[in-house]
Amino acid sequence: MGTDGAEWGTAQRGNNNASARARAALSEALAELRRLTQDPLFDGVERALASLGNTPIEPEFAVETVRRLQQWSAEHQRVAIELEAAARCCRLVEREIAQQVDALLERPSAKTKRRTGQLREMFRRGRVGSQPAEEWREPPVREPELTLVSTASMNDYPVPDADIAASALGPLEVRVAGQRVPRWTSLKARAVFQYLLVHQDRPTRRDVLMALQWPAHSHNSARNNLNVALYSLRNTLDGLGQGAQPIVYRDGCYILNPDLTWWVDRTEFLSAVDEARRARRAGRLKQVIVAYHKAVRLYRGPLFEDDGVGEWYLPEQRRLRDLYGQALEEVAEIHFECGELSEALNFGQLAISNDPCSEAIHRLLMRCYASQHQQQLLSRQYRVCAAALHDELGVSPSDETTRLFHALT
Repeated sequence: MGTDGAEWGTAQRGNNNASARARAALSEALAELRRLTQDPLFDGVERALASLGNTPIEPEFAVETVRRLQQWSAEHQRVAIELEAAARCCRLVEREIAQQVDALLERPSAKTKRRTGQLREMFRRGRVGSQPAEEWREPPVREPELTLVSTASMNDYPVPDADIAASALGPLEVRVAGQRVPRWTSLKARAVFQYLLVHQDRPTRRDVLMALQWPAHSHNSARNNLNVALYSLRNTLDGLGQGAQPIVYRDGCYILNPDLTWWVDRTEFLSAVDEARRARRAGRLKQVIVAYHKAVRLYRGPLFEDDGVGEWYLPEQRRLRDLYGQALEEVAEIHFECGELSEALNFGQLAISNDPCSEAIHRLLMRCYASQHQQQLLSRQYRVCAAALHDELGVSPSDETTRLFHALT
């Protein structure tokens, strides 16, 4: 009887320690949920929408309003991703606690069989209606190597001197101290780096990365795998010397080291688009053209084009692609208005490659061909427009496009 009691006491103390760790992790995840739900973004958008409802809608104001709403939508999607990650972390901790309790109750002992049976029944009653814990396996530490195959290069755009330069629009390409990173030894290390790149101006909590990259693992397993991925990431980005770390951990969050100089094409692209819009509002067309030309050169392709696994960045990928399409359309229109038909045609064709169903661009190209008295190309452009709309959307050209075609021919 004494031996059995000692075994039970030892097991109970071990379970108490494990439960304490799990409770700490759960408290941390719940704190993250509370922080996200109190994000001032929600109040700011609510006030802005209320203000918009009481404001007369002018054409220029309407365009700017739509753009602001698109920006808010993207920000809400980011917060939603982090909310889901924090909630998933809570579920993982609960599952780990359940597995620890089940493991304890499965200890074989003839003298304690009745006692454990009662405890197991009590615990299961407390979980009525909950989902059973999913089975998971410990992931291997090493992952297959991924060679960066780039269809375009950062050499296409002059990159200023920087400790680390990252081109994410198109295939991911990274340079450390001017030297190109030829190979990623870990897919997860690359995925973590991609997340930190997109959230460059916002520290990322450890639990967010764990839940995003290892959603089916226990808290401890996900944490160990994150440590392995970060170790691989730091080795991949090694080359700065003097012990400089590209990724730092501060206040429970990971962030790209702000003490280093970074050049990220996504950041430069967004800055160029904002600069063009400010210049457009001020009526400085020359600056608009220069800024949009810079944005177009920076956009080599969709965000993380060579990553066929990740999904969290898809909303941002769509937003950047829409911004690229808007830049092409606006700069093509400006060139057309200035009588620069060759430039207008070049940017118009780029816009069609980005979005074959953009009737505004098809109409612009039709006007360009009409100005050059190229009736055959004008008619062909209308047929290309009709075919794209039929194949992609199952619709016909709008009345505006059809009327323009008949007017020009």
